[in-house]
Amino acid sequence: MLENITEDIIHVTGKNKGYFPFSNSIIILTPDGDAVLIDTGCGIETLKDLKKKFKISRVINSHTHPDHSAGNWLFDNDGVSISVPREGFETAGNLQRLSERFTEPGPLASTWREWVSKTMDFRDMKVDNWFDAHSTIEIGNTILDPIHTPGHTADHYCFYESKKKILFAFDYDLTSFGPWFGQRESDIGQFKDSIRRIMKLDIDIFVSGHKGVITNDIKARLKKYLSKFDENESKVLNLLREGDKTLDEMTQLAPIYGAFPYAQALLMYWEGNMIKMHLDDLVASGSVIKSDNDLFYKLSSL
Repeated sequence: MLENITEDIIHVTGKNKGYFPFSNSIIILTPDGDAVLIDTGCGIETLKDLKKKFKISRVINSHTHPDHSAGNWLFDNDGVSISVPREGFETAGNLQRLSERFTEPGPLASTWREWVSKTMDFRDMKVDNWFDAHSTIEIGNTILDPIHTPGHTADHYCFYESKKKILFAFDYDLTSFGPWFGQRESDIGQFKDSIRRIMKLDIDIFVSGHKGVITNDIKARLKKYLSKFDENESKVLNLLREGDKTLDEMTQLAPIYGAFPYAQALLMYWEGNMIKMHLDDLVASGSVIKSDNDLFYKLSSL
C-alpha cells in the first residue's frame, strides 16, 4: 500500500503490515522522474512492484539490520547506488559478517543466516556508498539530515526533513513492544539518549519503520516509548523478588519477549542480552548484587 506523506514522499507499507521480520519503506521522488528508495525490507514482491512503478536510481538503508536491507540484491544489475551508514559499512550486505556481528560466531550465527535467508530472502549484496551525521542527503526538493541514533544498533540513523517537520524514525518505532536492544552492540544508555534527542525536534509527522505514519501525540508517545526501559527493568526485578536466579533461568522466563514463538534460539539469545543489560545497570546502581560464582543475581539488602 502506498500513502503520500507529501507530494514527493510516499510511504510504502511492507509485508505483514510492516511488522518484523519486515519493515516499511519510503519512496522519495525527484523532479526529473527518478525515485530514491529508503530501506528494502518491505518484502521481495513489494519491491518488485515498486521497481515497476518507479524509476529507482538510489537505495539508502537506515541501518544494516536485515529487516531494513534484505532486498538490496534486487537492484544488483540496475546500476543503482546503495548507501548505508558509515558505522555499518564494513559489514553491510555480507551475510557471514552480519551474522557474527548480530549474534555470536559459530552455531548461533549459522542459525541466524539460515533464518534470515529463508524468512527475509536476504542475499549478499555489496554496497558502494556511506553517509554519516555530517552528511546532507539531497533528493530533488527533499533535503534529509541524518541523525545518528545509536542504542538499537551502532549504525542506526533517523532522517529529519526540517521544512515539513518530518522525522523518519525507522526502528525508533513507537511499537507497543518498545525499544529493542538485543545485540552486543546495543546500549541502553545510548538508546535513551537517542530518544531524548529525538524528542527535542519539532516533529509534525513521525514515520515509524514498523507502525507507519503517526501525526498525533508524538511527544507523548515518545515519552511512553522511553518508559518501556523502566517497565522492563521492573519485570527483571520482579523475577528476582521471587528468589536468586541465573541469567539463563531468567531468560527462560522471558520477561521482555513473553514467549519464544519462532526462531527460539535467536529470541532467547536476544532476550538474554536485554536482561543482562538491565542487570548490569541494576548492579551498577546497587539495586542488585551478583554472587561470586558469577551465576546468580539477587536483590541487594542495601
